[in-house]
Amino acid sequence: MVNSLKKKQKPAFYDAAVSFVHPITGLFPHANAGELFVWIGISSGLTTLGLSLGPLALRYFIVGVIVILIRGIVTETLTKMMWKD
Repeated sequence: MVNSLKKKQKPAFYDAAVSFVHPITGLFPHANAGELFVWIGISSGLTTLGLSLGPLALRYFIVGVIVILIRGIVTETLTKMMWKD
């Protein structure tokens, strides 16, 4: 897929693709070891209160995808501005 992108689109694609490891942690906590500690801390607090982790995982995923979209758009806009001669 990356090879079919134009050179000017690759930075935004890479930024969005690499950023996807963050929201996926809510659904698969083992996917990103760096954020695993944050997830364990929050989820253990919710478990102690007797609350379900499902809504937290879903919200974490949705917010992450929205942030990835915004980051991709911003990166693409900045790349276009920098490519102008």
